[in-house]
Amino acid sequence: MTNQPTVYRIEFGPAWPIPPITVDFADRNEADRAAAEHAIPHLRPVLEEKGRPELADCFFQTDRDLTVGHFMWVDLTAGHGARFCPARLTPTDLDPDICGDGYDGEVCDLEPGHDGDHCANATVGWPNRFTVPAQ
Repeated sequence: MTNQPTVYRIEFGPAWPIPPITVDFADRNEADRAAAEHAIPHLRPVLEEKGRPELADCFFQTDRDLTVGHFMWVDLTAGHGARFCPARLTPTDLDPDICGDGYDGEVCDLEPGHDGDHCANATVGWPNRFTVPAQ
C-alpha cells in the first residue's frame, strides 16, 4: 500500500478571486475548514455582487481522491443547495509553510500575508522534490 500525500496545493477556479493555498490534509476536516477560512473572505464580495450573499455561509468539500473540490451551500429547511467555485488539488511533498511561489523574495505573490519560504530556491534545509541538485 502506498502512502497518500497529505500536503496539497488548492487552486481555485479562474472566475473566483481566491489566491491559492497549501494545506495539510492529514486531518481532512481541519483542512476543509482551513480552505473555507482562507477563501470565504474573498468569496463574500463576489457572492454579494451576484445577489447571493447567503452562499457565503458554505463549506469546502473534496472528492475522495483529493483531486478536486468545491464550495457547497445547503438550505436544509427549503431543501435547496448549490455548488460553486471549483478547485483543483495538487499533491505536494512540500512543507505546508512553503507556498510554492516561484519567487523567493520578501513578498509572496501566491499567498498574501505569507512571508519567507517559497519552493523556487529550495535549499538543503528543505528536502523536497523541487530541490535542484548543485551542478
